[in-house]
Amino acid sequence: VILPEATYLERYDPLIKVTQKGLGIALRQPVVRPMYESKPAWWIAKGIGEKLGLSSYFPYKDYEEYIKKQVQLWNIDFDNLKRHGYVGIPGTASPYITEENQPHFNTESGKIELYSEELEMYGFDPVPVYTDIEEPPEGYFRLLYGRSPVHTFSRTTNNRWLWELKRENEVWVNSESARTLGLVNGQKVRLENQDGVRSEPLSVKVTDRIRKDAVFMIHGFGVKSSDLKRAYLRGADDQRLITRYRMDPITGTAGMRVNFVKILKEA
Repeated sequence: VILPEATYLERYDPLIKVTQKGLGIALRQPVVRPMYESKPAWWIAKGIGEKLGLSSYFPYKDYEEYIKKQVQLWNIDFDNLKRHGYVGIPGTASPYITEENQPHFNTESGKIELYSEELEMYGFDPVPVYTDIEEPPEGYFRLLYGRSPVHTFSRTTNNRWLWELKRENEVWVNSESARTLGLVNGQKVRLENQDGVRSEPLSVKVTDRIRKDAVFMIHGFGVKSSDLKRAYLRGADDQRLITRYRMDPITGTAGMRVNFVKILKEA
C-alpha cells in the first residue's frame, strides 16, 4: 500500500521551538494545495486511527485546529503567528552569564564535564580518545559532499529560476592532484568508488580550496527522472557512490564520508 505524502510546501508541520538568544515558536504552513492524491502525514495518521477505532486520540478536525489549541496554551495569537511565521516568547532572552543567570548543562553535575562518568559507566572512554581514520587507497580520493547556497538538495534542481543559477554539479579536484592526473577545468570524467559503482559523467572543477586527498560534489544532482526535464542527467548523483557508512557507537549517528573514489577520464 502506497500512501503518498504531501511535500513540506503543501502541509502544516508540528510547531518548531527555536532556541537562540530567547525562545520562539516557528510555523511551517502550506503555500499551495497538495497535488493529485497526496495528503499530509497528519491526515493519513488521523484517517488510519479513526478506522482502527482510535478517534479519541485525534480530537481535532484538521491540523490548523490542532496547532491553534497548542498556541493558546502559550497565550500566542495564532493569526499573528500565521502572518509572521515566527513569534518570540517575551522575557526568555538571557544571553549573558551573570550571578543571577548561571548556565545549566544537561549532565549529572549540571556543568561541562571533561571527564564523563556516565560514558565510563556504559563502557566508553570517559575522555575522548583520537582514533585514526582510514586513509584513501593509492589512486583514490575521499568523497566529500555538501550543499549549494542556491539549491535545497534535489528539490529545487528542476526549478526554472534556480536552475539558471546552478544547472549541474562538478567534481572539485585539488590543483596539484589535477596536474598529476592531467585534468583541466571543464573536462568530463566519471567517479568510481571502492565497490565498483560508477557515476554519470560530470565536469572537473580545478581548485586550491580542497585537500589533495579528497574530492567534493554538491549534493542533489544527477536526477534520473526524465520528467524533470531541466535536471535530468545534469551532473552526477553523490548518493549513488555512498555505498558504505560508519555508525558512531555513542550517538548512533551515521558517518558517510568514508567512501573513496577514483577519477576516470571520459573518452
